[in-house]
Amino acid sequence: MTADTPSTLEAQAPSPPYSAFSTAQKRFIITMISLASLFSPLSGQIYYPVMPTLVQNYALTPALINLTITTYMILQGLAPSFMGTFADTGGRRPAYIVAFTIYTAANIGLALQNSYAALMILRCLQSAGSSGTIAFGYGVIADIATPAERGHYIGPMAAGVMIAPAIGPVVGGLLSRYLGWRAVFWFLVLVSGGYLVVFVLVVPETGRAVVGDGRVPPAEWWRMSVLQWVTARRASSSPLPSSSGGGMVEGRGGGPESTRGVNRHRRKLAFPNPLPAFAILPEMDALIIISFVGLAMLANVALLTSTPTLFGKLPLGVGACIGAILNGKLLDFNYRRTAHRLGITVDRKKGEDLRRFPIEQTRLQTFFPIMALATLTFLPYGWVLQRHTHLAVPLILQFIMGFSFIAALNTLNTLLVDLFPDRAATASAACNLVRCWLGAVGAAVIDYMLNGMGWGWCFTFLGLILAAGLGLMWVEYERGMEWREKRFLKRNPTLNPPDDIHMEDIHGGREGLVEDNTTHGESKDGSQEDNTHGESKEGSQEEKND
Repeated sequence: MTADTPSTLEAQAPSPPYSAFSTAQKRFIITMISLASLFSPLSGQIYYPVMPTLVQNYALTPALINLTITTYMILQGLAPSFMGTFADTGGRRPAYIVAFTIYTAANIGLALQNSYAALMILRCLQSAGSSGTIAFGYGVIADIATPAERGHYIGPMAAGVMIAPAIGPVVGGLLSRYLGWRAVFWFLVLVSGGYLVVFVLVVPETGRAVVGDGRVPPAEWWRMSVLQWVTARRASSSPLPSSSGGGMVEGRGGGPESTRGVNRHRRKLAFPNPLPAFAILPEMDALIIISFVGLAMLANVALLTSTPTLFGKLPLGVGACIGAILNGKLLDFNYRRTAHRLGITVDRKKGEDLRRFPIEQTRLQTFFPIMALATLTFLPYGWVLQRHTHLAVPLILQFIMGFSFIAALNTLNTLLVDLFPDRAATASAACNLVRCWLGAVGAAVIDYMLNGMGWGWCFTFLGLILAAGLGLMWVEYERGMEWREKRFLKRNPTLNPPDDIHMEDIHGGREGLVEDNTTHGESKDGSQEDNTHGESKEGSQEEKND
């Protein structure tokens, strides 16, 4: 085989798809992880209607019952930092199974407990079991989706997360009223246990550290779904060579291409370690993004806390669901538009080399107008409530804020996955840590702010903080690609910047890259086609090219 030109190399050794899962399989997997992501916010919201009954039954003060919410939020932020790294290195299936086993067992205990101490401990376990599922979900999306289609898949997952705050209080109220407060936890046992059974039976492993692109099943039987295990057993007992990868993955040969990117030795599960999640925070681009997400969560807590019970959370939930889905499509559209302007052909199956792509600017181009709408709507909301305007006014503002807030945060979460594709669950866990802990701080101080400043000035103050945060995001817009390239070179010190990326052009954003693409031509694109998202994979491919 010759390597005279990139086109010759490309013709003789075409790169395989980024993921071996079909579109139907991806949709099923995304549906399952979206359902899994419901449990953490659902467990938090379904608990509120039960609280007055618990105060009476256990002869407690409201402050003691509120403490169970505080500890729930603390664990909600901390637990994913342990489990996120576990999911990135040990596989998604073990992480999900461990999480739902803990969660289901905690709900059984909550349904049977009769003391405040047991209630406190089991609520912590409930939070620890459910809170990692959102971080796992972002990791799964990084496993199976290229940057060109991530918005399409992240949108439904984010929409699913926002359904829980809208339906949780309703479900909890109905169950506690007609069946008693224990029925709330038995309901969670039923749905989580049912989910766990389906997951064990049919959902395949997607972690790229374990199965690569998913062409072959894991080496260990306990990493396989039951469907994969049965298929593998039948294939091994057949006298004819099997062309099936097992389970939900369509049949493919067992040659070198089928194991590309897969380390076939038996991988041991590492003990959950929170340090990699904390190590994400010093990265300047991640710190800016995560800090803004935390500020938005602080403002969101004020919004939820100050919303009268009469309003409910339905307008927020409906707006958030619509915003998540539409914004996902917008993210993918803007990705294709930017790629077209750069002269890059978008391949939704194989993906593109993000090292040479201004992904920060591409994502944030949609973020700024949407977040500006959220801020402009947030600023007058407190004054509307304070002056007791017509009910329709705050409801409309709630819908707009739900739409714009979730769309903006969905964009930032997608960008985090783009920046850390090989550590997506860990990066999401780091973001979740800051988001939940700032949310806990907000829940503790918001009543004092509302009473001391008044509703109008409180929301004005928080809105101005969000506006200042947009300035930080502009720094990420201008410098993010430079920070990403420096991080890549730090992790791969033997490599040099690509010929068509100059550090002085990175400051110029897409304009500098467009000029270089025109200068160097399509041959450079061809030589880099097989060099896709993950930082470690980029490094190994560069060494092969050299």
